[in-house]
Amino acid sequence: MVIDERMDDVDFRILALMREGFSDATIGRKLSCGHRTIQRRICQMMNSLGVTGRFALGLKVAELNLLAAGEIVPAHAGELAGHAPAGS
Repeated sequence: MVIDERMDDVDFRILALMREGFSDATIGRKLSCGHRTIQRRICQMMNSLGVTGRFALGLKVAELNLLAAGEIVPAHAGELAGHAPAGS
């Protein structure tokens, strides 16, 4: 399976925040956008990855190891989760 090249850093940040259990509204506030924008982006990711629900999206993300150490998101993970970056 090829990951949709339209998935960008914001999508990976959304996935990281979803993994942390944040609501769409909270994710929107953390990323300075509306919760409907977050919902729309989540729907686009579900379509891109060929799944029909948020739970299935989480399983697919885990299966594809999209949020593993060394990938795009971990550089932002501490900041997004409200933690100080490592070494600060």
